[in-house]
Amino acid sequence: MPGSDDSRSPLRVLHVVPSFYPALGYGGPIHALYELCLAQVAAGRSVRVLTSDANGPTRLRELSGRWVYELGVPTFYAPVRFGEDLAPALISRLSDELPACDLVHVSGLWSITSLLGLSRATLAGKPTVLTPHGSLMPWALAAGSGRRKKLALLLALRPLLAKLGGWHVSSHEEEAGLRQLMAQGHLPTHTPIVRIENGLRPQSIAKRTTPSASHATQPRLVVLGRIHPIKRIELALSALAALRSQLPDARLTIAGPVPPSEEAYLATLHTQIAQLGLSGAIDFPGLLGPEEKTQLLSGATALWLTSHMESFGIVVLEALAAGTPVVAVEPTPWQVLSEHHLGHFVPASPPAIAAATAALCQLSLPERSDLAQRCQQFVAAHYTWPVLEAKLFAFYQAVRGRK
Repeated sequence: MPGSDDSRSPLRVLHVVPSFYPALGYGGPIHALYELCLAQVAAGRSVRVLTSDANGPTRLRELSGRWVYELGVPTFYAPVRFGEDLAPALISRLSDELPACDLVHVSGLWSITSLLGLSRATLAGKPTVLTPHGSLMPWALAAGSGRRKKLALLLALRPLLAKLGGWHVSSHEEEAGLRQLMAQGHLPTHTPIVRIENGLRPQSIAKRTTPSASHATQPRLVVLGRIHPIKRIELALSALAALRSQLPDARLTIAGPVPPSEEAYLATLHTQIAQLGLSGAIDFPGLLGPEEKTQLLSGATALWLTSHMESFGIVVLEALAAGTPVVAVEPTPWQVLSEHHLGHFVPASPPAIAAATAALCQLSLPERSDLAQRCQQFVAAHYTWPVLEAKLFAFYQAVRGRK
């Protein structure tokens, strides 16, 4: 098969992940992993996924307790019995699947499911790759239970992590976070790290449309992702207020699900909206389907990425693929926006975001059309799955060679 060393015996990859497509309420990593798996299948790998039926406050009841093939990747959704994603049926499924696989790819770190997959895979002597999805970056370590507790957990996990075949990260910033922990003695230093970004299917790059003339006076901004403090949506609200002092018809759409644990955060956002006098300028449409998302991005003046941190930020690619420029703030991993003139990479302040957005609004229609074309060409050249999957496959083979 294409891309494998022996067409009669394709690489057999077992993914272990706490939740999986279509549980998109957990954010971009779910969609990115699903797209990776589809790309691996297309490249001739033998791919299977073990996960739970976790889907935020609900469950994927229609998929639970069985192997599902109709979504393009053979996936077993074990029923959650305790907590957020503790699914005991995964234990027996791992015992069934491990003997037949060549490599295990675990996603996440602090989940019971991830730790179960990691421990059982290393115990079975299987080459194992771990994608932490930003959980070991500085901001993430400080959040929640706090850095000290998480570093203590890393110490307890050190014997297990010492057997890891390799780390997979999706940005320079995430790689730097891992190397810092290694240098400080919190992680084993011998484990290789590969940086391979997330991507999109080539066919998801939308047909370019003519930008709207109304963007010059009536900018439409978008923040896309789950409603969570890590997304720093309060910064986007303050930036909109600053922008409306210049362009009073500017509007902001904040599209994404609200996790049950973040109802209080949403309430603080509504309080801020009222205090800033933005009640008529903000929309919260909730979680959008793929077509709705593409339509929203295609009609936007710009996507705003205001997060405290991002291990990658697949929404940036989705915006660029729609021909929409992006204004991202430090320290998200998107300096390339300014380097390739695809938008702006600015300090995390309302005046900086407003100024960058106003500059986009001042572009002429021919300039906006040229910008839209550059955005889409950039994604096509650097961030499509066939290219990225081949890089990951090479890393898989190197990890297997180290066993």
